[in-house]
Amino acid sequence: MSRTGRLWGLALVGLAVVVACTDSYLYDPRRDTDVPADRAVALDGRFCTLGANEVRRPIKIIVAMDASQSMRVSDPDGSRATALVELIESLPQDDEVSIAVMLFAGSTTAFFTQNPGPPPEDGFVQLSLLDATARAKLTEQLLTFRNTDTSPNRDSTDFVKPLSDIYALINTDIARARLQPNGNEALAQARYSVIFLSDGKPTNNQDDELIRGDAVVRIRQLRDLVEDVRFNTVHVFNPTQPVPSVCDLVSEDGGFGDGGCPLLIINQNADRLDKMAGLGGGNFRDFRNNEPINFLNFQFGQVRRAFVVKEVVASNFSAPTGSPLGEADTDGDGLTDAREAELGTNPNLRDTDTDGFSDGVEVYFRDRGVQFDPNQRPLPDGGGLDKGCPPALRGSDLDCDGLLDCDEQFIGTNATLQDSDSDGVPDGMEWRGGTQGASNDLDEDPDTDGLTNRSEARMHTRPLEVDTANLAADAYRYSLEADGTVDADGRQCYRFRVDNVLLAPTLPLIADGGVDGGVDAGTVQRGAGYNDIYLSVSMLPADDTSARTLVRTFRVDSVRYPVGGIKSPPDGIIRVNPEDFVDGCPGVPTLAPAP
Repeated sequence: MSRTGRLWGLALVGLAVVVACTDSYLYDPRRDTDVPADRAVALDGRFCTLGANEVRRPIKIIVAMDASQSMRVSDPDGSRATALVELIESLPQDDEVSIAVMLFAGSTTAFFTQNPGPPPEDGFVQLSLLDATARAKLTEQLLTFRNTDTSPNRDSTDFVKPLSDIYALINTDIARARLQPNGNEALAQARYSVIFLSDGKPTNNQDDELIRGDAVVRIRQLRDLVEDVRFNTVHVFNPTQPVPSVCDLVSEDGGFGDGGCPLLIINQNADRLDKMAGLGGGNFRDFRNNEPINFLNFQFGQVRRAFVVKEVVASNFSAPTGSPLGEADTDGDGLTDAREAELGTNPNLRDTDTDGFSDGVEVYFRDRGVQFDPNQRPLPDGGGLDKGCPPALRGSDLDCDGLLDCDEQFIGTNATLQDSDSDGVPDGMEWRGGTQGASNDLDEDPDTDGLTNRSEARMHTRPLEVDTANLAADAYRYSLEADGTVDADGRQCYRFRVDNVLLAPTLPLIADGGVDGGVDAGTVQRGAGYNDIYLSVSMLPADDTSARTLVRTFRVDSVRYPVGGIKSPPDGIIRVNPEDFVDGCPGVPTLAPAP
């Protein structure tokens, strides 16, 4: 073969190799019929953290003191009363700071503080109302308290009864706060601290309830409803007479083992209170050897605080994770429209059968063995539906996180908190994105693709599938920078932009007029292509980064997939101002009328 022929042969082989090893086309005939849709929009704007006075956290302190006969020996000088007055004087005299003081002896529990407001009264009083006269009276009451109980156990020591009363006091206060204006916000921020003081030994052994039971634990568990509940303990043993260090193992009648070891018993009592503090998430203090009692080292938090940003995350509730081309979730229930067509559920109704559980939740748990059916029909007597959701809660989303309240029962999240696990991502976004809203799993990487769940939640990609090859095309992209310095009110503003938020081709909402039809039957109530986009900013108090997050959201439902080749807004930019971020429910898009 000539040299020229050999060169042409090599060129042809090279061309064949190029064609075989690439998926690009020299000419793509699809371009003649399938014009790629420009379905990306961007969120662009500003937001500011909360100012120091915008969210004022109620601080509630409960001081419970042992007033049994043994305390007259353990603290004969009454230094516990002096410690209480010093605590009151050290706290800010603010309307948001309240204190409850109770003494317990035998089966008696006595509150020495009372809410002077309208009934029902409780044991809390605002510190700002405790003037010098009120404090002097409180000190006198503590030092001169005599149990009015005439029963034989009047001077015994019982821990379980006062712990039960402390639980009731906090639980009632939380329930009452919900009924107040802006009660949910105040409720979420309230912090309760208990100081439980004793010489540490109930008359009868109660360790099965105190250490191995829930007498303390259930008080701590109330933190699921508020920012925090901490149970602190104080052990006091300051007798005027020294304690013998020798164990008396022989009783007066010659028996063995009745005398005991005083120092061992004291240490056991202190250990009991230490364990109780551990169960209650609090601190333990031990005062012995004439050391003066003080409560000043306990941390109660601050009423006014600066806030820092924990997370900024966007999500399109109308598009499944990964935003696959041609797939949509019109009602945002976690099922694609194609999947709802297979199941026979309504792609425009989050809860097709109106039983209080969304279609996505029913299908998810049905696939895992729960007896759910999203296509049931209600009977005239109210039966025929899946049980478990009270009629009053059906369709309710109290915290406006995008999850129905009864859905949250099964998912394990808190129906009163937008971000149950305080990881910075609201529960509704986590559920639709495939992560756990009830536990902080955002640092995990279950699909081992090198991206944590947090990264995948922010990018709106699939946390359980290796999809890194599609990041350039499908992932949301974020930019965030401070806009100036912190202002006089403690606010820090930021400029942000979230690019490549991909829209989905949702279905039109057409009224069916009910079973018997109606004048609205066949009417298009919402056109095709409209998407529901959420942008969430979560913040934490700068003084306590372990506290619950505060969540503010921007929500828009007027963004539209390209219909006829034109998207809305035409320039693809959704402009957001600081005042557009809301706490709770205002501005939540309504996808469909109540069935």
